[in-house]
Amino acid sequence: MEIEIFTLCDFAQDNGGKLIIVGTFDSMQAKSFPVRHPACSIACRLRFSKKEYGPHTITVRFIDGQNNELVQPLEAEIMVEQPKLSEHSTINLVINYNNIEFKNAGRYSFELSLDGEWKSGLPLQLSKI
Repeated sequence: MEIEIFTLCDFAQDNGGKLIIVGTFDSMQAKSFPVRHPACSIACRLRFSKKEYGPHTITVRFIDGQNNELVQPLEAEIMVEQPKLSEHSTINLVINYNNIEFKNAGRYSFELSLDGEWKSGLPLQLSKI
């Protein structure tokens, strides 16, 4: 599997196989903590080769710097099928988060795993103004 896109953004949508991404970011600031962020999205585009066709489990965790989960991990079963006109298959994933509470400034991370194996981390740095 190749990760073509894995980003945190203000908004994302899969529109008929086209991944729409608005406002990519990796840091935020707040005047005080705890603070709630009203809405954000994870946009992910994965490419699978012929040898990877079949069922897989994707997991996305959102953790703080001490590996504590901020929200329930997302786990999804996917079926990677052979496309008719290509030798690879792509899958778009969009995950929307609303009203996430951050208790403290610091480093946070979105962690992507495939079939129980870590594939990538996406950092988010929160700072106090």
